[in-house]
Amino acid sequence: MTTFSTLIEDQLPASALLGQNGQIITDFTPQGNLPIPLLQGTGLRFHLIPQSKVITGLRLRFGTYCRRNDCHLTIVMNAQWQCQVRFHASLLADNQWVDIALPIPQPCQKGQPVEISIYSEDATDSQRVALWCSRTLPTFVPTLPLLSSPPLTLPAVSQPRVSIVIPIFNKALYTYNCLLTVLACDPDISKEVIIVNNASRDETTELLNHLQGAFIMIHNEENQGFVQACRQGASEANGEFILFLNNDTQVLPGWLTSLVNLMDADPQIGIAGSKLIYPNGRLQEAGGIIFSDASGWNYGRLQDPTDPRFDYSREVDYCSGASLMIRKSVWEQLGGFDMRFAPAYYEDTDLCFATWQAGYKVYFCHTSEVVHHEGITAGTDLTQGYKAYQVVNREKFMEKWQTVLESQHYPPGTPAERAIERLTRNN
Repeated sequence: MTTFSTLIEDQLPASALLGQNGQIITDFTPQGNLPIPLLQGTGLRFHLIPQSKVITGLRLRFGTYCRRNDCHLTIVMNAQWQCQVRFHASLLADNQWVDIALPIPQPCQKGQPVEISIYSEDATDSQRVALWCSRTLPTFVPTLPLLSSPPLTLPAVSQPRVSIVIPIFNKALYTYNCLLTVLACDPDISKEVIIVNNASRDETTELLNHLQGAFIMIHNEENQGFVQACRQGASEANGEFILFLNNDTQVLPGWLTSLVNLMDADPQIGIAGSKLIYPNGRLQEAGGIIFSDASGWNYGRLQDPTDPRFDYSREVDYCSGASLMIRKSVWEQLGGFDMRFAPAYYEDTDLCFATWQAGYKVYFCHTSEVVHHEGITAGTDLTQGYKAYQVVNREKFMEKWQTVLESQHYPPGTPAERAIERLTRNN
């Protein structure tokens, strides 16, 4: 089996498996926003899941640096198949998709991952191509290994730059996965994590007892709701920035650094929010749009997160509270989340509107990426439970901001591409 001096396994190439008649047989084909050079000795290894029983080829998107490259590329699919394709880079066009047929169609098991390796044996600094990729999303640990694993430790700091506030109500396994990524990512940003336990009844207490270092715990005897829990956590914050993070999230490397850098670069940015991605790799939100009737839309929902339309930072109406950072000074100036929106919903949108009204900007940060397992705690049914407050609080929000909504926002039904340009045109 081929070995590489550099093996890249944390990138998912813009790719799709092909079946009979050249049809795509994988669920999602990202366009890719990260060009990974295929130099000699560098290999990319990744997995795709077929939704058919026969694979006839592979679709990939390469970058050729707008030149003819005199090197070869090799693709190996499932080493045990002994299926290998080698072709010359002169066949490629810059940033275009290419379909690569297998010598012999390969039978496979529907739903089972196929391992793919791509490399070049003769690429040089001057003769090489790149493969467009997106980052592989974090794995989700399926069990709580508390008794068999060491404590989760966050290094103590005297003056954190960021205070991360995580309200939780049950769902200990999601909290565990969230914390694993928070601890693993962005170690250069000094931080503390403030956890507000809203009277959880599952294994949450055991999990929190497993934490050490720069953690602050608040335990409520009754469920105070999201809004009040966030206010409790923010009252304990020591950082320059307060970041509200849902416990049903998993952060990607650079998520926190990107937010801090964005706000450091412009003191007028009061709030910045992350790009939210579903666990299946599709986009949940690239900033939010609010229409004149107080209804909202997650821009880019269910699209490709690497699509250029969603892959740049810009001013937005609001960012979701699933991963939202605000300057502590702005939080204190505005008084935090408005309690009229307790226990949950529209509190993040209201805070963003108040930030705009106070003369600050609200920004979507495209390089801060967070996986969001949406609806894990509150569900998705608007007729019952906490989710019902989304309907109730929309009316409260409309009443509070009616003048602004009617004078500055587009009516419902306005195409999203037009609605997101409102702030750009007004500046």
